[in-house]
Amino acid sequence: MSEVDRYRLAPVRDARSREERLRRGDLADAASIARASEAQVAAAAGRVAEARAALEAARTAQRELVTSGTTSLALSRTEQFIVRRRRDLDAAIDAHARAEASHRGQLDQVDAARNQLARARADKEIIERHFTRWRTAKARLAERRED
Repeated sequence: MSEVDRYRLAPVRDARSREERLRRGDLADAASIARASEAQVAAAAGRVAEARAALEAARTAQRELVTSGTTSLALSRTEQFIVRRRRDLDAAIDAHARAEASHRGQLDQVDAARNQLARARADKEIIERHFTRWRTAKARLAERRED
């Protein structure tokens, strides 16, 4: 049997290594999801900008109709169109706010995964230092026996 096999904490050492690999994967998954949610926030912001531009275009069209002199029916339809565009803008703003909140939550998960990885690495480092001390002590003992 080699001296590594006789190390009493070898199962703990292996468990710490597995834990560190697992936590690294968890962090990578959380970061990937965070990037995707960031893209969703950017897309939602784009939809808000588009909705604002559409509402402004509708208002401009209404002003042009008023200045050119038009029928009350056309003005009524234009007003209904503006109301619809306002609803679209409100919905886009709401979707953007939800996407931002979701992204903030995902960033919190990334931080938590980063903290768990740091903890797993620290635990692994402790057992590795113990193993190094144990191996050094075994080597010294072997040297003393040779003398």
